Amino acid sequence: MAMGSLLFRSLSLLVAAVAISCAFSSLGVSPFEWLRASKDNGFQISHPQIYTLSDDPLVVYVKDFISTQEAAHLVQLANGRFTPSSIWDNDGKSHIDKAYRLSMTAKLDRSDEIIKKIEERAISFPFYKLVGDFMPIVVQNYGISGQYRDHYDWFDDAQAVGGNIASTFFVYIHANCTGGGTNFARLTPPDDDSWCEFIDCDRPFDEGITFKPILGNAIYWENLQEDDAGHKMTLHAGMPVTTGNKMGMNMWTWKIA
Repeated sequence: MAMGSLLFRSLSLLVAAVAISCAFSSLGVSPFEWLRASKDNGFQISHPQIYTLSDDPLVVYVKDFISTQEAAHLVQLANGRFTPSSIWDNDGKSHIDKAYRLSMTAKLDRSDEIIKKIEERAISFPFYKLVGDFMPIVVQNYGISGQYRDHYDWFDDAQAVGGNIASTFFVYIHANCTGGGTNFARLTPPDDDSWCEFIDCDRPFDEGITFKPILGNAIYWENLQEDDAGHKMTLHAGMPVTTGNKMGMNMWTWKIA
């Protein structure tokens, strides 16, 4: 992939009783680090770093969004809850098509204290737009050959379903696999080799961007344009897992129509 320089962006956020530090990274952007206590109720706390990949649509990569302990807790919560994943039509109806989407889905209890803290952390990010509430948190489990072909997270007819998914956090909570990247076919790869830490730079340039499955890291993107129409540049896919297992957590913000 041909690489050059990436636009430097500086982010700032004021959080009560929390010291904040902005540090420059080799990616040429400003990672935003939370300096928190190392433990919270016995759980190790992550120190997220933010990298802006795209402004239109807004796509942000968050390194260390959750800690290893938090990820393990989410995996444990999901165990025993998995059912075959559905595909949602624009009229809000669901059906199962394993040729198009092969995975298992578990819905988690939002009353869990760790999930509450993760939601609070997500809302605190400077890029996040609080235009609605998080939908029930779900975990996607992809075994060998598991995938989800090209799709959008938004609905064509928001009126038919009473709203739309304004934004998405996708968090890797288990990544003991090969393959299984998250591909955005219509996004342009960045002009900076440092992004190869997170992006599969060996894939052809015309295939867009494929994020590597990395435990604890997250991708955030806005699904809707200013007029609330779905943004077609957010077309994405969960690439087939070739060995091992991948699990990801979805945090969708629902905006009422």
